Amino acid sequence: MTMLEDCVAALSLGLGFAKAGDAKSAPPVFDDVIREAAKLDGPAAREAEVVAHYGASCIAAALKQEDERKRRLAEAAILALKLPAPSDMLDSVDLIADALVSMGEIQLAIPYCNQAVVLTSRNAPAAAGRLWRAGRCYVRAGFPGNAQRPLVDAVEILRKTKAHPLLPFALLDLGNAFLQSDPVQAEACFREAAELWTAAKRENQAATAWLNLGVLCSRAGRLDEALALYEKALKSREADPGATLSQRGNIHNNIASVWRKKGDFGRAHAEVDRAIEILMPEGGAALANAYGTRGEICRDESRLDDALLWFRRAHEEFERQPSPNVDQLVTKLENEAAVLEQLGRTGESAELGEKIARLRGQSAPLAPTIPAEAKAKGPKNDEAHASVIITLDGLGLPDEIYAKFDLATLERRLETRLEETGQGEIDGHEFGPESTQIFLYGQNARTLFDAIAPVLRAYPLCRGARVELGERGSKSEFLLEDALN
Repeated sequence: MTMLEDCVAALSLGLGFAKAGDAKSAPPVFDDVIREAAKLDGPAAREAEVVAHYGASCIAAALKQEDERKRRLAEAAILALKLPAPSDMLDSVDLIADALVSMGEIQLAIPYCNQAVVLTSRNAPAAAGRLWRAGRCYVRAGFPGNAQRPLVDAVEILRKTKAHPLLPFALLDLGNAFLQSDPVQAEACFREAAELWTAAKRENQAATAWLNLGVLCSRAGRLDEALALYEKALKSREADPGATLSQRGNIHNNIASVWRKKGDFGRAHAEVDRAIEILMPEGGAALANAYGTRGEICRDESRLDDALLWFRRAHEEFERQPSPNVDQLVTKLENEAAVLEQLGRTGESAELGEKIARLRGQSAPLAPTIPAEAKAKGPKNDEAHASVIITLDGLGLPDEIYAKFDLATLERRLETRLEETGQGEIDGHEFGPESTQIFLYGQNARTLFDAIAPVLRAYPLCRGARVELGERGSKSEFLLEDALN
């Protein structure tokens, strides 16, 4: 391996400990990587520096060193703004994309998300998670039109994989991408996601789909239906100890919006007060939306001075975010400009109009696609027509396993085994919110699996894994434990 490959592998290992909050077990790799990367040229080295500072911020957070966490995040953000074009090293691009998303630098992350899709050149299944990540970033950045293509492609690929855990997440984001342009399709996506999560007995996740359905119904004037969906989502959130402040506060804010539309301003104020109370410690976009809702209530009550105050607070809170959602920010500014116009402050309204025009003129990077020639190309070895997909459990194993055993080490061991046996090759991996998939190709699926079975048996991260063998159009799937017993 080259020094740069060693740096990226070390970052992957260190981030595994950092994200698990296991600062004591985490190897001191981040500062080492920064020193080594500084000696190297090229975009991947600069990406490594950003990721290393981000990883160090995660360690500082685990150690409750708030000043150090902020310092490291600030350094990562400064370096991120100076990044050149994305590198052609897939593992590095994946790491920097995930780091930027976690930092809230959504617009900066988009080119790296797109590059990861392009670099996943030999099989469409491996690109599904990366397409989803790219589409999700477009949605979160406020460019729903750009999100549609990658999310449609991701859903199309994921439907071909039975019970893929990523599918409902992709459907949810696809629904958000179509929320304004095609509400019928958006509703179908939200309902399918809710059904998939409900069938899997994951009502805490289904609550997000119910919330989005409520937003759609509220926009369509189906207010009673929206209210029922919000109450259903709120009940699920209140029963979920893992629900975040943002998740709970956002539902109260949406309920307030329905009561506003119904003309019951007393209930609307009570709900938005509760939303702001919950969201105030965390801040962010959810709090900005709650400020905006309070502004809308005041506006509908003809309390224009109060409305202006809350609309201004909303847009200021949005602008504090590293990468504010352009679409939502524009909405807050439009509300503020309209109230200024009503108050006769036309000069100020015109200034906001110019700002709105500049924001609407922003363009997002082109959405990624899987090149047709790449799909046709298949694996690097043209004779490798069989596939093995290993799906690792990302949630159900003991915390100490995730802390001590990482994907990079597993892949290196698999590569060594494949080099020894000559039975196939690894063709990348795909991260999802609940699982990680490793893709392998060879001439015979069963022979390939038999070759790597000893590695899978010995590595604790593979406990509870699922295996899919694919050959000549047929597929078989089974639990790893069943095959090894």
